[in-house]
Amino acid sequence: MQTISTYSTAYTNKKPAVRKANVSRKERAIERLLLRLAAASLFFVLLFVGLTLMKGHADSDLPAVPAEGEQTIVVGAGDTLWDIASSVRKEGEDIRRTVYDLQKRNNLSSSSLRAGQTLIIPAEDRE
Repeated sequence: MQTISTYSTAYTNKKPAVRKANVSRKERAIERLLLRLAAASLFFVLLFVGLTLMKGHADSDLPAVPAEGEQTIVVGAGDTLWDIASSVRKEGEDIRRTVYDLQKRNNLSSSSLRAGQTLIIPAEDRE
C-alpha cells in the first residue's frame, strides 16, 4: 500500500532563502560603509599629523642670529608688537609694514608676544 502525503512542497514558504540574500546585501552595504568610514578617518588622522608636524617646524621660539646692522630687544610685560613697531619704524613709514617685517624676521605666526621674548629688529634697508 502506498501512502499519499498531504504535505506538498509547492506550499512551502521560501522566505528564509530570500531573507539570507537580503541580510547578506545589508551586511555588504554595512561593510562598505565601515570601510569608507575607516578610510576617511585614516585620511583625517594623517592630515592632522602632517599639519601638526608642519606647524611645529614653522614657528621657532629662537629666531636666527642677528645679522650685521640688526638689533635685538627683549619684550617687556605689556609690550605689543604694534608698540615695538611704532618705536622702531622710520619717519613716514607705514606701521603695518614694520609689523610685517618684524613678524617675518622673527618667524612669528601672530602678533602676540611673551614677556622676556627676544626680537630681532631688521636692518634699515628692508626689501
